[in-house]
Amino acid sequence: MSRAHVVTSSELQSLRDLELMTRATVEGLRQGLHRSPFHGYNAEFSQYRHYRPGDDLKYVDWKAFARTDRVYTRQFRETTNLAALFVVDVSRSMDFPQGSPDSKFIVARSIAAILGTLVLDQGDAAGVLAVSDRTQYVPPRSGHHHLRVLLAELSRLAPAGSASIDDALRQAATLMKRRGLVVVISDFYEDDTALPQLRRLSRMGHDVVAIHTLSREEFRLEIGGAAELIDLESGRKLQVQPSAIREQYSHAFGEWLSATERQIRRDGMDYLRVSTGEPLEPVLRRFLVARRGAN
Repeated sequence: MSRAHVVTSSELQSLRDLELMTRATVEGLRQGLHRSPFHGYNAEFSQYRHYRPGDDLKYVDWKAFARTDRVYTRQFRETTNLAALFVVDVSRSMDFPQGSPDSKFIVARSIAAILGTLVLDQGDAAGVLAVSDRTQYVPPRSGHHHLRVLLAELSRLAPAGSASIDDALRQAATLMKRRGLVVVISDFYEDDTALPQLRRLSRMGHDVVAIHTLSREEFRLEIGGAAELIDLESGRKLQVQPSAIREQYSHAFGEWLSATERQIRRDGMDYLRVSTGEPLEPVLRRFLVARRGAN
């Protein structure tokens, strides 16, 4: 399938000059862009250590020996390929505005497609996980053929599940055998159960990125007259007079957003908020550039 089925070619091309770097130490089998926890002699300089019998003499720093009369060996840090898993929220709350081509789910799927393509284009591995009434999982692999597999799976996702995002995060913790990058794209409405699972993944050594997708309509109750609000997941209905509660709602929603971001960042994870209706290219560019600068 073509990339345009889940993301526009213009959105992809405008970001092709960037890379999705990991901020944490990761594990892999091949040399790549990212730091590995294993020391070797074929990559980036890491530190000096005292010479040990059997060390290769070509890595001895003879200038340091001349200055200090001690023999030091240069030690290097290997770089490795990244394994990235994109965990996409497919709960019913993501289908808002319901049936819209600009819903939270469509934005989430586009972000996964764009970042997943960047990961694969830079020679790393990418996979996707979504849990609804069944588990949809593509293991992280690399290669241009795998890009078609990844995008095809993203195109089959639909926001119709009853499972919450924390179910997917629990599975991610089991599936990710090596330390890597976990990108979670959700509205985080189940924050009381989802955030502890994010923290668990981070403490396992994964580089965790939380991308918070929200609809513009959710920031304020821009509804005129009496309205009936329906919970997309439970079906519960609530009769409201928006003008009477708009200010209180906006304040409470803003407090929740701030608290969610604060907790995620306090636990050492990256946080990015994306609203429906805003162009993805500048938002993702700022995010990618910031991560590159943090390495």
